[in-house]
Amino acid sequence: MSDTLRRALLSKGYFPKELPPVFTTEDFGEHSADILETWEADEVFKVDSKSLGKTPEKKKRRNAHTYKLSSAEAEVLSKPKRGYERRNLHITHPIPQALLVSEISKNWKAIQKWLSRQAFSIDEIHISKDYDRAIKDINFRAHREKSFYLEAISDWLVKTDITRFYPSIYTHSIPWAAYGKERVKSSMDYYKGSFADRIDVLVRACNRNQTIGIPIGPETSRIIAEVISSRIDMDFQARELELPEHSVDRLQDDWNVGTKTLEQAEDVITCISSIYRTYGLEINGSKTSIEHIIASKRKTWLSEIGSFLSHHNGALHGARLREFITMSLRLQSEHQSEPVVSYALSVIERAGMTNPDIREVESFLLQAAVIAPGSMDKVCRIILNIQHATGAISAKRIGRRFSLLAERNLEKGHHFEVIWLLYTLRGLKRPFEAKKLCGLSEYASSSAIALILLDMKQLGMGIGTLPKAEWEGQISSHSVLQDWSWLLAYEGFRKGWLHDSKGILKEPFFAAMDKRDIVFYDPKRSIATSRSVLKKATTLRKRQSHEMRAFFAEIRGEAFDEY
Repeated sequence: MSDTLRRALLSKGYFPKELPPVFTTEDFGEHSADILETWEADEVFKVDSKSLGKTPEKKKRRNAHTYKLSSAEAEVLSKPKRGYERRNLHITHPIPQALLVSEISKNWKAIQKWLSRQAFSIDEIHISKDYDRAIKDINFRAHREKSFYLEAISDWLVKTDITRFYPSIYTHSIPWAAYGKERVKSSMDYYKGSFADRIDVLVRACNRNQTIGIPIGPETSRIIAEVISSRIDMDFQARELELPEHSVDRLQDDWNVGTKTLEQAEDVITCISSIYRTYGLEINGSKTSIEHIIASKRKTWLSEIGSFLSHHNGALHGARLREFITMSLRLQSEHQSEPVVSYALSVIERAGMTNPDIREVESFLLQAAVIAPGSMDKVCRIILNIQHATGAISAKRIGRRFSLLAERNLEKGHHFEVIWLLYTLRGLKRPFEAKKLCGLSEYASSSAIALILLDMKQLGMGIGTLPKAEWEGQISSHSVLQDWSWLLAYEGFRKGWLHDSKGILKEPFFAAMDKRDIVFYDPKRSIATSRSVLKKATTLRKRQSHEMRAFFAEIRGEAFDEY
């Protein structure tokens, strides 16, 4: 079981899911046990139990140890969230990340015990290589349906979430959540080297030894966040607010609670706020509300799109497609913080398109790249699939626009958009003017951007002079252990895109991976086809519908077999 969990978490849950498919950790996950063994033998990291000393009772510590390793700065990729909000995704360093996964996998029974405190979330942490990611997807549809259920049984609705949840988590609160805050704080020395303490150490090692914030991207962070959330569930239950059964729904840090009275709703807000504060977290005042049921608002844009698709006859082609696109752009302008265009892109991809519609869709995709930059991965997939299927995309038009957008976004430090804009241009295989882009890339501090540019240069796509000398000058035996440059150095040296004048590839950190032919950037991996995406979405929808029916059967006290 430990080996299966480790492989799944490192093969399919290490790099952020928002990266293009050329970035992969499958090989690393498969060989991670051997690599960790080699790294330990070569003293890339050390397992340390002696420095912990004895317990306060002067007894030898049982099953306790810690690690001596370099703390590393993660590569940060800025991605749009909603409106003008952005969030940082992280590519963490492989040494602390692999050790963190190893610890979680070996001690999975303890993790399950901590997660068993979960009381208000319908999402369970299940790990498998059969999922798209290592952990089972969140069932957003079930949460939406439960919110409708709360509206049906309540007089007042409480909504709140936590301000910058992952970036605000205090890593020392991990042992508090695992063992109990008062218990740990009153006997801190006793818990030195414990499993939860080791998680704290390794999470900090992934984040330049900072005690505030856990990385966004690796699935290990979702596990850690849910351990903390499960303890908060337990603390909330202990307050005994006498809420009706099934009246609370928590989606990670987002809370929806139904109450009978306004006073009870106010007590819920006070309770949630005070509990989170004990773990160093604050509720988001701008997203906290108490509403009477008659004032509750649903997403009207979703209803309008649904009504259009249901009541207008015919396929989504020609005049009907143009009407749909116009409506989507209007709704996006009216609901600027909602993912209207992203949803519209999914509808268009699901509907398929014929040659006469491609110019219309192409124009919409170019608009979407600006209006909904958080959906650039979807825009890229649709463009490349149309080009592969029909060859009717105007590569010249898209190339000119996307190269300009890439320059603008790189100047702003918007890495997510730059990565997908470049990846789209790479897929179209059309040379383009990139002199300014090449100059800006020197200061991006991004292996992901540098590797795509180096790949495009290798493909003869007209890329100008890249700052190879500057990149090579930043790379050293020290830097590859402590910052983002490890990925650029490893893949750049192995592929011959950069010159390894210092022989870093032969040093223990890289050598353990190189001799096992580990690949983190695989140019042969292509974008998923629309057909495969739709097939996976259908399978996921069926599974989640089954889970939802089971949940509502439980609420109604009915036997699920009847469904």
